[in-house]
Amino acid sequence: MYGYLLGLAIGLYMMWGGATKSSAKPYYYLHARASLLWKDGAHRFLFIAGLLVCLAMLALSLA
Repeated sequence: MYGYLLGLAIGLYMMWGGATKSSAKPYYYLHARASLLWKDGAHRFLFIAGLLVCLAMLALSLA
């Protein structure tokens, strides 16, 4: 159960960083890796990926 909450928190952090284009260090490292493939769309990719992680963790925690 706590693993799902941790996954949900990570997904929310990814969504927050993508929406605000954050420069915080943990998000900066995620963005640096994503920008190698997604270039200018890395923030949008991380926002969508964070949303999918949140949905998956919510579904798994309720199952």
